[in-house]
Amino acid sequence: MRRAILGSAVALCAAGLLATDAGAPPQVVNLVNGIGLIDYTRKPDFKVGDWVRYHITARSVLGARDDYMVTVVIAGEETFWGEDGFWVESWTEPIDRAPQAIATFMSFAVFGDTLPLPHMTLYQRKSISEVTEDGRPVETLARRPPGSLKARSPIDDQVHWSIDTLGVDTVSVPTGLYQCAKVLTRQGKGAKTDVGDSTLYTEVHDERVTYISRQVPITSLVREDIDYWFQRRTWQIGRSQEAAPMHMMEHSTGTARLVGFGSGMVPRLVPPEKQKMVRAQQAGAPPKPARGPVPAKRAPPRGSG
Repeated sequence: MRRAILGSAVALCAAGLLATDAGAPPQVVNLVNGIGLIDYTRKPDFKVGDWVRYHITARSVLGARDDYMVTVVIAGEETFWGEDGFWVESWTEPIDRAPQAIATFMSFAVFGDTLPLPHMTLYQRKSISEVTEDGRPVETLARRPPGSLKARSPIDDQVHWSIDTLGVDTVSVPTGLYQCAKVLTRQGKGAKTDVGDSTLYTEVHDERVTYISRQVPITSLVREDIDYWFQRRTWQIGRSQEAAPMHMMEHSTGTARLVGFGSGMVPRLVPPEKQKMVRAQQAGAPPKPARGPVPAKRAPPRGSG
């Protein structure tokens, strides 16, 4: 059960309302990559064209508001460098801004990882976020930062988190009524930075209540309530005992609700030749010629030179 919970602690973007500096305007979400919504603890039983859609609203104490739809589409499959994977298209459609889209190619090996979400970026192989003038998609290979190849510490080793089950609850969303497992996830991280003659210590906290049902394809997510905040304190370098109390820099809340799912959705970025299952591609490949037994060499006749 613990492994299933970990895989369902998805990362929607109410945190997009975060302002990185006290005087900076609050930021809104322009693009959500749906690879963080997929339930990697369940068997990948989806097919190309399957989709799921969420309505996300969020608000910040700094005055920013967000209201947008996110659609996650299984856009294709292929074998890339000898590895089978699948394309995930994500469409972000704000009510007051232009829609944005991105496609990410993920290795099927992610479904075998016991901590798929913290390790999720390690399974990205390439992406599409733009097209050429004649409409051809531009594929970009995923590359790890050079410094990460030398690091020996685990991924997100400074992130503190806890997960608790809160029993079973019934949730009503536009697609119907669901009996859900209710899960509380808390995550937090702190970091120190020296600026001039001062030290800044910042803490970021993310708390989510997630409602999970395997009746929902691809993501298993019915609803998620998000509470995000970050706080900071400062002190003169070398005088941490004189540090001021923590000051709340930003606080935002949001909700994601399932509004639809189905099959047969046509991708917008992934080219048509990749919009089919790997199994179908393999089935359509010409058969390899059969190789019979190699005939034994005959000994030369007696008396031959």
